[in-house]
Amino acid sequence: MKSRAQHILTHPLLSLVLRFYLSGVFIYASLHKINFPAEFADNIAGYLIVPYWLVNPLAVFMPWLELVCGLFLLAGVRVRAASLLIGGMLIMFTLAVIVALVQDTPIGCGCFQSVGEAISWWTVLRDLVWLAMSAHIYRYDALVHMDRLFMLKPEELGL
Repeated sequence: MKSRAQHILTHPLLSLVLRFYLSGVFIYASLHKINFPAEFADNIAGYLIVPYWLVNPLAVFMPWLELVCGLFLLAGVRVRAASLLIGGMLIMFTLAVIVALVQDTPIGCGCFQSVGEAISWWTVLRDLVWLAMSAHIYRYDALVHMDRLFMLKPEELGL
């Protein structure tokens, strides 16, 4: 029974499904932030943990990083790198939410739109589940990698 469950949990098809799901989450999350960077900057500033001079650069850079990583996961290009970056962002988001919860800062998540759900311990749990998905993708994903299909090998170049 244990080997059957282990086989299912480590199967590349499960990782592919998680990869498509997580790519959709990050692409969707980035769209509103890209269109409304000032609102996203207000959300970042509301956490009260980022220096004021870093708020605007983060509000512009982070959504584009989310979009590119989500698109890379979707297309199967540099999947391990994209899942590693997404995992790093999720660690950062989770820590920010935990700090805000401990400090009892009444703010919205800012995850998908500027006026949204207030942060809670459910937000932390959700981010941790997504972090586990990212780790699973990093470790077990092996299906439909476009960069492997089109990457030239050194022997093909005559090197």
